[in-house]
Amino acid sequence: MKKTLTIILLGLAVLFSDCAIAQKRASLILPESSNTQYSGKNQVWHVSQLIPLDKSFVPRKDSRIMQYYDSVRLLYQLYFNDVAAEALNDLSNEAPDGTLANILTDALLEAGATEMQRQNATAPDLALLNFGGIREPIPAGPITIGKIFSVLPFDNNNMVVVDVKGGELRKMFFNNLRELKNAQSFSSGVRLVYKGGILDSVSINGKPLDDSRTYRMATINFVENGGDKILSDVKTQNIFTQTQPFRTTMIEYFKAKGKFRGVKDGRVTIIK
Repeated sequence: MKKTLTIILLGLAVLFSDCAIAQKRASLILPESSNTQYSGKNQVWHVSQLIPLDKSFVPRKDSRIMQYYDSVRLLYQLYFNDVAAEALNDLSNEAPDGTLANILTDALLEAGATEMQRQNATAPDLALLNFGGIREPIPAGPITIGKIFSVLPFDNNNMVVVDVKGGELRKMFFNNLRELKNAQSFSSGVRLVYKGGILDSVSINGKPLDDSRTYRMATINFVENGGDKILSDVKTQNIFTQTQPFRTTMIEYFKAKGKFRGVKDGRVTIIK
């Protein structure tokens, strides 16, 4: 059973590449003949060939890979075409106040609160996502599993919860808008005002940022580890790291909520 599952997962990885979810070219090494082998001292080598698994790949009808390929493609169709939720309007991934990013950061905050509740710990005060990790917008209509994979393609992103001093958060917010393209996405309780390229005011859940207070923040390990330089000079303390991919957490959230209407609510205000 474990071997079968491994083969299926490998097949899915191959198909992701074919669907532009993973951009790297994939290949599979298969024996040219099950009877072709060379023996050496305490070892046996099988002669193999490298088969590129791109859009040009057409399995031989008489090959064993044909049945394998068809079974994986069927699994792909069943899973990736499954509708997780519905978008009631177009969900954009624009910065700094995109409707899709707002949904995802609020979902991240809720997921962090759920995990902390399971551990009888304090819920996060805010959530942070990097816009670079949100790869596509979602048009109005059905949201499939495959679409969520396209939006969040990274397998190694996991949700983390960290503690951070208010003064360090202020540094993060100040660095947030060095350039507009580097602006990040924050949960709904965050209100940032930038005036003339300078951080003019910041509040969290209706209260001005307190430099001396310790805040709890949900984010992803890519950001925690210095990704996009968001927290590269900000001191944090890891409280929790989720084992499943962040994308899986978001799929669960989308399925639980069912319908979404994206809104821009002024989380980030930029005054020239």
